[in-house]
Amino acid sequence: MAGEDDVAALIDALAHDIPLVVDDLDLLPYPVLAPLIDAFRTTPTVFLAAMSPRHVVASASAERWETLRPMFDQSEALAIPLPPLSLRETADLGDALRTARYGADRADDAWHMALHHLSGGSPALVREIVEAAAARGRLHALLPIDPQSDALPGAVVASAMKMLAPLDARERRILAALAELGPVPNGHLGSIVASDVLARLHDGGLLSAGADPSTSAVSGVIARMVTDSSDLGDFDDERRALARELLLLSRHSSRLTPGEEKFCARWADAAGDASLEKALARILPRAALALARSSSPCEALSVAERVLEAKPDATAFSALILARVALGEYSEAERLLDHYPVPTTKEEREGALHVHVSVLFSTCTGIDAALERLRTLADWAPDDEAWRLRLECSVNALSLSSGSAPDLPDNLTMLDPHADEETVSLTEACQAAFEASRGDSARVHELLHRRHQTHGMDVESNFTVFRLHAFALMMLGEDLDLVQRATRRRLLVARWEDRQDDVALLALTDASIQVIRGRPADALLSLGLIDGSPTEPVRIWCEVVRAAALVVNGDLVHAAAAIERIDAVSEDWGRGGFGAVRDTVCALFDAASRRPLAAAARAERVLEQAQRTMPILVPVLLRFQLQSGVPAEEVLERAELLTQQLDIASLHAFVDELRTMTGRDVARLEVLTAREREVVQFAASGFSNAEIAARLSLSVRTVESHLHHARTRLGMGRYERFSSVPASLAAGSR
Repeated sequence: MAGEDDVAALIDALAHDIPLVVDDLDLLPYPVLAPLIDAFRTTPTVFLAAMSPRHVVASASAERWETLRPMFDQSEALAIPLPPLSLRETADLGDALRTARYGADRADDAWHMALHHLSGGSPALVREIVEAAAARGRLHALLPIDPQSDALPGAVVASAMKMLAPLDARERRILAALAELGPVPNGHLGSIVASDVLARLHDGGLLSAGADPSTSAVSGVIARMVTDSSDLGDFDDERRALARELLLLSRHSSRLTPGEEKFCARWADAAGDASLEKALARILPRAALALARSSSPCEALSVAERVLEAKPDATAFSALILARVALGEYSEAERLLDHYPVPTTKEEREGALHVHVSVLFSTCTGIDAALERLRTLADWAPDDEAWRLRLECSVNALSLSSGSAPDLPDNLTMLDPHADEETVSLTEACQAAFEASRGDSARVHELLHRRHQTHGMDVESNFTVFRLHAFALMMLGEDLDLVQRATRRRLLVARWEDRQDDVALLALTDASIQVIRGRPADALLSLGLIDGSPTEPVRIWCEVVRAAALVVNGDLVHAAAAIERIDAVSEDWGRGGFGAVRDTVCALFDAASRRPLAAAARAERVLEQAQRTMPILVPVLLRFQLQSGVPAEEVLERAELLTQQLDIASLHAFVDELRTMTGRDVARLEVLTAREREVVQFAASGFSNAEIAARLSLSVRTVESHLHHARTRLGMGRYERFSSVPASLAAGSR
């Protein structure tokens, strides 16, 4: 339609019982809009109109507002303002598009959260971002698109500019300042931003929920568009105004987020107001620590020194050290560590322990010296058994991270009866990591069960406990869905909150799981989320994972370069599981380069080490032998012997595959009695001993006896689970 005549023709053609539906009514050109509204007033046609909220329309144009007011004011009009989608609605729309257009499965929670954060709940942006993700092969990556580094598609840019159009210049500057804050509690937003401006930002889809529903953040695409805007100009006044409002909040005992505290350290001016100066002084040490962990560690140096010039402060001293680590100045960090003030309280000791682990983890001067240095901290509280246990747990975590085998003392299980919950959980997590390195799946799950019942991976509050749990399950190759879901949620939040040390570790974990699950392209995308220069040990592990992903992805040229870099790692550092992982990646490269005999020879050399430190690699190494021409019967015999030592699902699955290949499965179950076959059938289907007993009207002890005799007859290990028996064979034994 181009004008009044076209509108009249349309209205004449409509029967009175046919509704006229108009999308984006407020955006129609005025020569069409005015006669359309006039027709609405003078005809009985049912009129459905979707448009922006009242205040957005009112602020756009006085003439347009007067024309559209009847749609809001008259009861006969059925106007449908379109607010942004909720997180759940965004997820539903995104999944519908993934399934209908691209044949992809439902996304996980992290992908939904990222999609909602990027789009701000705008349906148009959701559609365009999903389309861009599909075109770029990112339907399973953490982020559909990365606004910090990706070129934004033209359709996304056009939609974002349309969303920004109702804002005046000052409102855009406020939005740009808010983008620097990261996720902000909704209660804080209401105090630091004028209500009319905040309403326009919310209703325009420019703010979206953070990982916590009680917070909001500027949507990712909008943040990129508004900060790149050429007409934004200088908005330091808006920054200082927001920082002052935040200081006023903190003065009244409102705890600010780390992002808000960093913002205040950068922009707050409290000169001349004693109460605000006092509030800022309380904030600065924590702000320095947050900056040290951010993508701008240089800023932490000046803030920390500003605090230390006024008075000694352990938090500011920690920030100074961690900033040096983030900048790669390891010798200076170690020098400062020598002057670390002895903590006097439990809380100070915990903070100091985190700093020491961070520094010692970052150095490659020798793991033995680092572990010995850490153990000397027991002198801070020589009579505190719980403190000694915390140190041993940290030593073990540091050993695992640095490629060394876990080395727990024999008496670690003898906990002080008064040990606190965190100490108990840390101890159990360390023991689980140790048992995982030995391939004892049953013991690992027993150790993890109590903490998972009360906390669970998704909400585990202790980051060290989370990492140890993730490590244990990854070594077994079990519950990878659970570990990856929890890792990706944490990675997303850490990236939004600019905690780059956590981002590096979580991105490495996610990339490792992606490689295990056979998604090399997504593994490379996860590694690409690490900004700046990670610490040396993280860099080494990233090279290992990158090399594996490149081999699986068929990019042997870049894989060779990555392997050359990890081959240069010193033998002193690369002990424990690191050597097994490195040689397995090299065997993968040999196999991909059509050198199966070289791959098998390397696998044979590293197999014993993998059994002791990285059991998940064992079936991979055995497969190299199979691919080199070793008879399947011979590989099966060796694999069956290993199942008596290692209780891991991937090895059991490999044994089942070999048994099927060699035709030995059918004969296996014939040696069982009818009752034993019946009990095994239920066990293979996942029923517990108690459930089997109830179904067969037996005692639990009798069921255990049948399973014990079945294992003996089948030549299975004591802890080998019947879930490894193929369901088809179990069903065939009825």
